Amino acid sequence: MKTMCRHLLLAVWVIVFLVAPAWAQGKAKPITLTARVVDAICLLPSGLKGESHRECAIGCDKAGVRMYLLDEKANVMYTVMADAPFKDPNVLLRDHLERVVTVKGDLHTGPGGLKVVQVKEVQKAAAAQPCAPKAKQPCAAKQPCAPKKY
Repeated sequence: MKTMCRHLLLAVWVIVFLVAPAWAQGKAKPITLTARVVDAICLLPSGLKGESHRECAIGCDKAGVRMYLLDEKANVMYTVMADAPFKDPNVLLRDHLERVVTVKGDLHTGPGGLKVVQVKEVQKAAAAQPCAPKAKQPCAAKQPCAPKKY
C-alpha cells in the first residue's frame, strides 16, 4: 500500500511539474513596449536596420515577411502576431517599418522562452530629446548640447 501511495504521489508531482509550464504558456500578460520594427531577413545575417534600411523592409513586407519588434535597450527581439487567425500580423506595424514605436498588446511566452506580442495598438515613439531644456547646470560638461564658447 505504501509503495502504491508513493507511486501515486510521484505521478502527481510529475504531472504538476511537466504540465503546469504548458498551462502557463497560454496566459498572456499586458505589455507596453518601445521597440524598433525590423525584418529579421536583413537584421540577423547582416545587421541592417534603421531609416537607411526602410525601403528594403517595405519590400520584404510586400513579399510577406513577418516583422519583429527589437527592444534595442534590453537587446530582446519579439515576434508579432495578429489578434485573430488568418489576419496579417504586420498590418498595424506597416506604417512604421524600421522606426521606433510604442506598442500595446499582450505578451505570450512560447516554448524555449519565445516572446510573442499580440499587437493591439501602435504609436510613433516619443523622440528622445537629449538637448531638451532641463534644470540649469553650471557645468558645461553636463550640457553636451550647450553652445560651445571658444
